[in-house]
Amino acid sequence: MRGALIRELKSPPQPAELDKPQAGAGETLVTVEAVALNPLDIAVGSGVFYGGHPPLPYPPGCEAAGRMENGALVYLFGDGRGIAKPGFMTERIAVPADLPLELPGDADPATAAAIGIAGLAGWIPVAWKAKVTPEDRVLVLGASGAVGRVAVQAAKLLGAHVTAAGRDPAELQDVGADEIATLDEIPDGFTVCIDPVWGEPLAKALQHAAPHTRVVHVGQSAGPEAPLRSADVRGKELTIQGHSNFALSRDDRDRAYLELLDHVSAGRIVVETERHPLEDVATAWEHQRSGPGKKIVVEL
Repeated sequence: MRGALIRELKSPPQPAELDKPQAGAGETLVTVEAVALNPLDIAVGSGVFYGGHPPLPYPPGCEAAGRMENGALVYLFGDGRGIAKPGFMTERIAVPADLPLELPGDADPATAAAIGIAGLAGWIPVAWKAKVTPEDRVLVLGASGAVGRVAVQAAKLLGAHVTAAGRDPAELQDVGADEIATLDEIPDGFTVCIDPVWGEPLAKALQHAAPHTRVVHVGQSAGPEAPLRSADVRGKELTIQGHSNFALSRDDRDRAYLELLDHVSAGRIVVETERHPLEDVATAWEHQRSGPGKKIVVEL
């Protein structure tokens, strides 16, 4: 059975022959068709994730799409896969029977795999936590990344005026925002900030926030600490709320995923994928490490 293994930390996965799984009590078999790569996979495979890694060697991959034995397309995420247990990058896998989320049959497997972790980190902060409306002016930091691109489109879908901010304006031309800004030239008066970066960029951006701005913090790509000024947080009475996909209940995660999948399937939100065959998994891994805006997907 084909798959891929990480044999040493800090080394990319390589194609490998794996043993066929057997479904135990309370488990079901899924044929995996696509595995999306994420920064989380890179952190685990590099040995820097605070939660550790599965015993070596292990197949990576924290999310995937595949088919049940009855042909139903499903999304796979959870059960510690790719973090504490072997991940989904294998042709067949035995999982708890209640783990797969059944999807509409016409969904594209690679897209279905790609929109989970990054997609929900862009959708939920905008639609559920900030509750963006047409009256809002939304600032999306790190907008060239996969999370930021979904956040920009989600805010536009909800009728807001959106500013996409990042280090290189050339990478933001196609994200669909109303205006583009560098991290050093944030326009005044935004009422919502979607923040996948933290660190200095957020601290500088908040100097330009309107009173009562809602900030939803999603990631720390610019650093784990942010020197926020009291004059901004207290003086403007800002609301700062965190978001973690791992803190979601199963019901909420499934509901949000299906909401986003509906928007993606209808073309209201576009998630671009860069697809690689399993034989090219090491290249896919290195492309993910470089932090592209497209979602990297390995197809089995």
